[in-house]
Amino acid sequence: MSTSLPPVLVVDDEKNMRLSLKTVLSDEGYAVRPVESAEEALNVLAQEEFLLVITDARLGGISGYELIGKVHARWPELPILMITAYATPKLAVEAIKAGAFDYLAKPFAPEELLHAVARCSERHRLMHQNATLRARANETYQLEQIVGDSQGVRDMRQMIQTFAPTDARVLVLGESGTGKELVAGAMHCLSQRSSANYIRINCAAIPETLLESELFGHEKGAFTGALKQKAGRVEEADGGTIFLDEIADMSRPLQAKLLRFLEDGTFYQGWRHPGTQGRCAFDCCHQSRHH
Repeated sequence: MSTSLPPVLVVDDEKNMRLSLKTVLSDEGYAVRPVESAEEALNVLAQEEFLLVITDARLGGISGYELIGKVHARWPELPILMITAYATPKLAVEAIKAGAFDYLAKPFAPEELLHAVARCSERHRLMHQNATLRARANETYQLEQIVGDSQGVRDMRQMIQTFAPTDARVLVLGESGTGKELVAGAMHCLSQRSSANYIRINCAAIPETLLESELFGHEKGAFTGALKQKAGRVEEADGGTIFLDEIADMSRPLQAKLLRFLEDGTFYQGWRHPGTQGRCAFDCCHQSRHH
């Protein structure tokens, strides 16, 4: 187990349970911080980073359910695992609604606990990997990468800085090789969405028959070999920026569907995906073909 992982916070008012959980996790290489109350847990959470929180449902003082709600409100990305000796379907639903990602009923096998913690470990690794990749992408698309000292280039930089903080849809015009992707990337890096995905699609490089599913996803069985629902690139860009290169090569029906998505932030491709928010930057170099 990598020592770079933050510790697991164990919250239980029974000493033997705290020791048992610590032993199981420590044997697998996880660092563990045991505490006996929700109040103490909230104090250490405000000062340290943790891989996840494991809490009993019944605690002296603030209950485990209340703790989950407080933790989820302040640290929504922090996974929380609830354990309890009084397991019922109703209590499990309440735990999940409060913000727990999983629920274990006592007595449980050590393997069940380790499986849940391993999921959090993999999630933590992927989040840090994504953060590193996004940081590298931001280095590539800094405003300073757009070189030139003409009045036109200076005006363009000023426009990028003006539009970047907004949620405006932006049409980027220019011949091939003039740096349209750099413009879209610079707007993304200067925006409040810079920590989210920056998705780039060359519409001319994807066959027309596949472009719609690439953008909006498809349902199970829509294509030969499709085993499950596949999210589209638009959904991947949720909260971030999507750059659609060569949109003039889209068919008119697909352009109409894209415009509908831009109007209300939703799309329909076998299911409804509400509230997808983000910026769309477009490249249209062939205005005479499609408008």
